[in-house]
Amino acid sequence: MKKKGGNKMKIKTYTKKDFSWTKWNAKTIRSFVPKIIAHKKKIYSEIKEIPKEKRTFENTVYALEKSDIPYESTGSYISLLSMVSPIDSVREAAKNAEKELSKKLVDAEYDKGVYRALLEYARGSNRRKEKLLPEEKKLLTDALKVYKRMGFNLPETEQKTLKNLLKELSRISNDFSNTLNEYEDYILVTKEELEGLPERYIDGLAKDKRTGKYKVTLQYPDIGPFMAYAKHEIKRKELADKNAAKGGKNNLFRAEKTLAIREEKAKLLGYKNHADFVTEMRMAKKGKNAFSFITSLARKLDRGFTEDYKALANLKKEMTGDPNATLFYYDIAYYGEKLKQKRYNIDSEKLREYFPFEKVIKGTFEIYQKLLGVAFEKAKGYPVWHEDAEVYTVKEKGKVIAYFILDLYPRKNKYGHACAVALVDGRLESFRGGAYVAPVAAMLTNFPKPRPGVPSLLSHGEVETFFHEFGHVMHVVLTKACYESQSGYHVAWDFVEAPSQMLENWTWDGKMLGLLSGHYKTNEPLPTDFLKNLLRAKKHLECYGSMRQLAHAHFDLLVHTKKSKEPLNRIAEKIMFKHMRVLQSKDSLFPAGFGHFMGYDAGYYSYMWSLVYAADMFTRFKKEGLLNPKTGRDYRTWILEKGSSMEEIDLVKKFLGRAPNNKAFLKEIGALK
Repeated sequence: MKKKGGNKMKIKTYTKKDFSWTKWNAKTIRSFVPKIIAHKKKIYSEIKEIPKEKRTFENTVYALEKSDIPYESTGSYISLLSMVSPIDSVREAAKNAEKELSKKLVDAEYDKGVYRALLEYARGSNRRKEKLLPEEKKLLTDALKVYKRMGFNLPETEQKTLKNLLKELSRISNDFSNTLNEYEDYILVTKEELEGLPERYIDGLAKDKRTGKYKVTLQYPDIGPFMAYAKHEIKRKELADKNAAKGGKNNLFRAEKTLAIREEKAKLLGYKNHADFVTEMRMAKKGKNAFSFITSLARKLDRGFTEDYKALANLKKEMTGDPNATLFYYDIAYYGEKLKQKRYNIDSEKLREYFPFEKVIKGTFEIYQKLLGVAFEKAKGYPVWHEDAEVYTVKEKGKVIAYFILDLYPRKNKYGHACAVALVDGRLESFRGGAYVAPVAAMLTNFPKPRPGVPSLLSHGEVETFFHEFGHVMHVVLTKACYESQSGYHVAWDFVEAPSQMLENWTWDGKMLGLLSGHYKTNEPLPTDFLKNLLRAKKHLECYGSMRQLAHAHFDLLVHTKKSKEPLNRIAEKIMFKHMRVLQSKDSLFPAGFGHFMGYDAGYYSYMWSLVYAADMFTRFKKEGLLNPKTGRDYRTWILEKGSSMEEIDLVKKFLGRAPNNKAFLKEIGALK
């Protein structure tokens, strides 16, 4: 295999024409569905026709790996357009194409002849003769596991049942996610009912034409500040209740139906439950290991959580003058913000003035460029799906090695959270050689959009979010893995957050904050007292926030482990109260709006699990320097470039030079002094 270090390998780059997919219309999108299916079937047919004695890694395993070429990114483009296109017909066509592809690809991929071909190679004499590279051995092993998990060891009738279950799951999952993306609701408020909120926020609210009142929506730029600053308790409750019902009863039904299908599928495949099925291919390996992790961590957090809870409850009693005041679900953000101001003298709105988004972007780029030895450059004239989106090139030693697209501001029918998406996975163009296909990523966020005379100002939490998501982009675009399925962030799902979580620490360092901040009018640095108080506040309600994550993980694992006749929303309500000690809205449909229910099924524990590795990896930067180029190079080499071409635990060992442990994490959350 040709050496892939630095710029020694030729990179396959793109022209503006290669980004024409951003302008696809509905007809074009629909036209790809039959082409993709036909191509897949053709390649599978060719693989099956190879005589048993002539099977090699290249003509069987690698042929399966590259069976999507030249359509390997088409599905990703279609999926992204369903999330971001401002054109109704394009979004609708993309969503329908996703559904149709999901359904028809199940039929195409459930080809027993292909599985037989793979087994013929794995058990044949040629396999014993060939000297496979470590990543190739892993590719073969993983492929055999995947086919087993697809039910190819089952009798034909049961395999047919499984195919139908997968199709139904795909349909429900798409409907669930689309409902959330398109869900719209709001409350109407008067100017008086906006007391406590800054004028900057009020000026950005839309008005209801009929009543003249302000509209506060469920989009993050609206709901986040309102829940944290609005003094009007009744209106906070009204907005929180609307948010608790997000997704609606149809999504609740879809969630319950999904659980039943997942359980049936797991049992059919021989697993005790869906959690065991999911964790088999992850670092946890067993559902019980994930469960033990969250229950053990919850116990260690209990003391700190109790202190946080009491502080919030006592502050409400103090501020309301009512010694019997109860802390409600619509109080947490509000009194959490008041407590932060009281303890650390932090005015979060004043702090925003020092984080204009343009400065945050510039500082983030500067840090990542210095740390990872690359350069980012805006690519002019490239087509995009909306004027807010911008294309950038990633360069190393002056040569383009990758691309990313930023789409940062909210708009109607756009994906409502923050995420990074791999559009083109890096890979070698041919078997063990050829040019390296330049990866492409997209990053979607929903931060406040600047308006004439009003800049986009971020909270420190939003700065952290941007920095985190950009870390995912780097995981995609700096890959050097040979094979598409092993490149970028295609790693075990309970490790995928760790690289970005580790990088969040840069937003809690004084020197790094100096690069990320500057007053939006004067560019003056954060005042010393502001900076000190902000850094002191790092652990503010950290135990409470971590317990909330564990509550969600507990719910996710429980419903995928134990069957219950109780309504899903009531199970969630009980678990949230057990961990959080706060009753939820009586109308809560939490599972209906729990977006991760589809993508993170039985895997939400991953967020906290990966934090353990993130905290341990950061110990090396903490010791050697946050912008140390050698440490950054090692991080890039072992964590970002390898993807899943090695076991994740081995990647961490290589980077740290030792076996990982949880000491840094426990110290970080206050469970270890």
